[in-house]
Amino acid sequence: MPGLVSAVLVALLAACTSADDEGRPGFPRTPRTPVAGAPYPYASPDEVGLSEDRIWWFKERLYSRVVARHVVGAEILVVKDGRIVLHQAMGWADRERLIPLERNAIFRIASMTKPFAGTALLMLVEEGRIGLDDRVAEHLPSFDNSRSGRITVRQLLTHRSGFVQAGVDGFRDQPTLREAVDLTGEIGPDFPPGDRFIYSNLNSATLGALVEELSGEPVELFIEARILKPLNLDDTHTGFSPDLPWAMRVPSSYQRWGGSRWERFWSNTTTNPERWFSPSGDLFSTAFDYARFLASWMNSEVQEGDRLLTGATVEEALADPMAGDTAVARRRYYGFQWEIYAPPTRSGKLPVFGHRGAIGTVGLAFPEEDVLVLFLTQSKENEVVDEVIEMALEVFRE
Repeated sequence: MPGLVSAVLVALLAACTSADDEGRPGFPRTPRTPVAGAPYPYASPDEVGLSEDRIWWFKERLYSRVVARHVVGAEILVVKDGRIVLHQAMGWADRERLIPLERNAIFRIASMTKPFAGTALLMLVEEGRIGLDDRVAEHLPSFDNSRSGRITVRQLLTHRSGFVQAGVDGFRDQPTLREAVDLTGEIGPDFPPGDRFIYSNLNSATLGALVEELSGEPVELFIEARILKPLNLDDTHTGFSPDLPWAMRVPSSYQRWGGSRWERFWSNTTTNPERWFSPSGDLFSTAFDYARFLASWMNSEVQEGDRLLTGATVEEALADPMAGDTAVARRRYYGFQWEIYAPPTRSGKLPVFGHRGAIGTVGLAFPEEDVLVLFLTQSKENEVVDEVIEMALEVFRE
């Protein structure tokens, strides 16, 4: 670790001496003092058995990425044993308007929405209203054809349906989610179902349509009533409008091309053009709320009111879906709408799991260590998210 810290200090000094945009102030960051109304108490790292030096290294390395303009702004939250040991915001919520990013901002979490769709569907599985190995065509008639007829619910959950990420022409132009999914089923997948893993938003969309068919209500209302309300996720939202009271807490979104400077492509004054809620990526949420959602999965033995699914369902959802097809245990794979980053070190324990989003966000849960890590930005498809995952595994994995 000392060698790593020295290397990071050199990188920090180099980044901090690089020229900023002309006329623009420096790189703000919030204090680490407790935030009023936080869902967890605060503690120092040593109070929960963590190294203060390692937490410092983790925090400063990420701040160096802000200084080097690898992200526009970022919020970091680390919870250990149910206590917050690191919580800081860095950089800008809006660079053009010179608005610093504050803690407890509401981010566009993009594909971090997918586990909510998976959770909703698994609730219906536990209620006996649908089976993991049911053919989708048994519930959605548009899939009852030679192209889509063999697709199962399990294949949707694990992205093995054969659909590709590009989707189908006219998908987002449909007036409702159900009609968009019906179009998908009628056209069919690009590859044979079960043939290979292909990450696709169409899988999560179809899960949402199944939830609607079985529950008789829009999937976003199901998520609100069955997930958000029970967990008290009051800052997680299924829709956006600039006139909502929380709209100003949402940072602007940025993208860049070929290493050029960040360009704003969305702000909280923008009207949402989407016709319907997408279960693959339309949620807005905070670090606090997503931490509680992760905890509801991580702590499957907690009291009934604080969990959404049984321990057996959680274990199956986080297990390697291809475990019986290979003699070599895989370190990384995709479970039931969750990314798996590292296997458990002991039998009967849960792996490290979480999900990332295309706007530069990631949430990770370390069940064996009882650690939650949230890194939320508004900087689209940046490489820092992969770095956060690797650093978190190095710092928090026992």
